[in-house]
Amino acid sequence: MSPIDFIILAAIGVAFVAVCVRIKRKGSCADCAQGGTCSGHCGSSSDSCPACQGVDCVAERLSRGIK
Repeated sequence: MSPIDFIILAAIGVAFVAVCVRIKRKGSCADCAQGGTCSGHCGSSSDSCPACQGVDCVAERLSRGIK
């Protein structure tokens, strides 16, 4: 393997660890559905959390502007 291969593998490893650490610290958007409340880590308000909005609200928001 050439040195560039090691650099690419190292960069992928660092990115993977960074994502794992972020999820461990802040949780994921799926956590809202289990807890029933939105902690705001998905966005700036609970309006941006699909798990807290419910199926009808999400379907309405996604279908806006579609004829």
